[in-house]
Amino acid sequence: MNDSTHPEIEFKSLSELRAYQFNARVHDDAQIDALKRSIQEFGFTNPVLVNATGRIIAGHGRVKAAYELGMTTVPCLVLNHLTEAQVRAYTIADNQLPQMATWNFDMLAVEIDELQEQGFDVSTLGFNTEELTELLGSPDEMPENDEEEEQKDEKDTTICPKCHHEFVV
Repeated sequence: MNDSTHPEIEFKSLSELRAYQFNARVHDDAQIDALKRSIQEFGFTNPVLVNATGRIIAGHGRVKAAYELGMTTVPCLVLNHLTEAQVRAYTIADNQLPQMATWNFDMLAVEIDELQEQGFDVSTLGFNTEELTELLGSPDEMPENDEEEEQKDEKDTTICPKCHHEFVV
């Protein structure tokens, strides 16, 4: 199906793409480096959204990372069905909507821990060292036996109303 509301992926040259001059999202060097690691590990899995003239609607950071990696083309979806107002609004919404999600930190810690046990380089996940340490704990903070774990379980806990992380009090 290839109509204006169901575009197909097209590979476009980076030289064809233009950044949206009023893009309010800022991509610092640390994020670009994380995006580069992600592209190297997983490939370019999230197409850039562009309008008919090649102006980037969503994917400014991915395009910059691709450029820094020496890529010459990237997968794009050309969105011809949006009005100019919708394009501008989507540029904002695409960046804001994911920030409304939260993490189940217990499940996230289990997933990252299991990835580490399988030898996977978790630095490609976008978390910095401090965040990983907070999620997984440092080796000296981990209980050494079941008795310590049981003592921890007996302590009172509270859940942060903002991030929903459970803390021992």
